[in-house]
Amino acid sequence: MSSTDVSDVTKPEPAFAELEALYAATPLAAIDRDRLRQWRPESSLWGRLKPLIARRAGARLCWTEVAGHRINYWDSGASDKPVLVLIHGFGSSKENWSFLSELMHREFRILAPDLPGFGNSTFRVDSDYRVETQAERMAEWLKQLGVASAFIAGSSMGGAIAASLAAHHPAMVNGLCLMNAAGVPGTRISMLEAGVLAGNNYLVANRPAEAQRVFQICFHSRKRLLGAVFGLLMGTEMAHRAPLNHAIFSDLVYSLSAVNASLPQVKSPTFVLWGDSDQVLDVSCVDAFLAAIPHAKAMVLPETGHLPMVEKPKDTATVLRAFFNAQHSIVHTENL
Repeated sequence: MSSTDVSDVTKPEPAFAELEALYAATPLAAIDRDRLRQWRPESSLWGRLKPLIARRAGARLCWTEVAGHRINYWDSGASDKPVLVLIHGFGSSKENWSFLSELMHREFRILAPDLPGFGNSTFRVDSDYRVETQAERMAEWLKQLGVASAFIAGSSMGGAIAASLAAHHPAMVNGLCLMNAAGVPGTRISMLEAGVLAGNNYLVANRPAEAQRVFQICFHSRKRLLGAVFGLLMGTEMAHRAPLNHAIFSDLVYSLSAVNASLPQVKSPTFVLWGDSDQVLDVSCVDAFLAAIPHAKAMVLPETGHLPMVEKPKDTATVLRAFFNAQHSIVHTENL
């Protein structure tokens, strides 16, 4: 099914509870816990490239432990700069932010973690990876680093985590960017949602060759060559992590109701950024976020898919820089 096939399909606006019930009836909801217990990290081409990517992004590789998870994260920029925390999305890692970090680390101290369960951070078969739990881990992580408040940008699932963090720890969030974020129902069904309800998760590569499909869903059609390159570099690791991703996706689905309910509690200055051609989370979600967070502002980037910071890093850096610098000026003035 193409994005054209689903873009004109209107949802009857079911509550997330109804969507959870529909998901629970698909094969995707059956998680093989025995297979998860046997899973171990393996070396891959993408894993060997990660230190080189960090160096190019100007980042230092750091480790800390939070709630039984060893967390790997990037720390870049000077310690006297405003802190900008970048939270990646589902099935991804901190490397998603490499282009953006390279453009912004001279103006901000950038902290970009591998969320627990992803990248080089720990996965525990007995742990909960719901959005609200991950947000609490992020709050504890920032406390350990001595960061009392920061600007937060989250992509996709990371946007839902960032929103939950802002709702429950408002003093920690000076400004919030929700980038193609999960947490609200759009008025049109996306290609990903149509696939999931049919029992196919297009964001999980069960075999290396399926990585190409993941990036076809995530990127605008003009970025297919870039997606093909990422697919070749990351395919083996993505396929190896498929059991984990299937399990964590279920936790994500079952936590969307709580995220949605918490959005009216978000008081931080909020900027909603989206790609007009997103096949993962339809651009109609922008209006839903603006309805839930009335003080939020929004921008939709043309000819852009689900990952603006990868597809259009310069444009993304420009708008984030303008938004966060404006908020920093306000905070600085209030503290004088």
